[in-house]
Amino acid sequence: MQSVAGSKQTEAPVPTEAQGPRRRRQHGGRDRRAQILEAAARVFLRDGFARGSVDTIAAEANVAKQTLYNHFGDRDALIGCVVELAMDPLAAQFQTVLEETIAAHGGTDLRAQFVDFGRRWVRLMLCDETAALRWRVLADAPLEESLHTALRGIDQEASIRDVAARLTVLHQGGHLSVDDADVAARQLRALLIGEAQLASMLGQVELDDAAIDAIVERGIGMFIRAYGRT
Repeated sequence: MQSVAGSKQTEAPVPTEAQGPRRRRQHGGRDRRAQILEAAARVFLRDGFARGSVDTIAAEANVAKQTLYNHFGDRDALIGCVVELAMDPLAAQFQTVLEETIAAHGGTDLRAQFVDFGRRWVRLMLCDETAALRWRVLADAPLEESLHTALRGIDQEASIRDVAARLTVLHQGGHLSVDDADVAARQLRALLIGEAQLASMLGQVELDDAAIDAIVERGIGMFIRAYGRT
């Protein structure tokens, strides 16, 4: 009779169904797709979209090139995801900026409201964590066809429409004199964002508060002189 102590017991394998749904494979405790996307953003920001290669991105992400293709399909699809990463956060944040400034107080102390709006808009465009990547996307668009395709899927005029709608309300309320709200909104963007873009060399040079304030005060002063009720 074989003793219990001398016997070797083996456990039956647990059926796959009993183990629950399979979790997505992770790399270093983080989702691989997100890790590849972050690596691609770093490579494109550093090397530019024309020179940033799949091989470099895979090495940066510490994954095999085939793993990158498994998650994104091809380089163009990966670029599209990077563009979304750079551009998507703007819409909701811009709406908050607009609603808390010139949309919040009507025409009371108009200049102060526009200066507050301008400061926050410039900081949103220059100082959030995706700002440098966003400027790289816009700067490289003429050099990379896949960027053209990706940008066509992004509504870049939403902010102009939102500002134009607010300018129309202020015009109807007698606070501004705006014949063409769309043109006025584009001019306001040029005075604020265009100037900040040039001063920061497409986000590569950090602007301090004093530099941002100077751009905004100058731009809003010109805008109010052009469209303010006299």
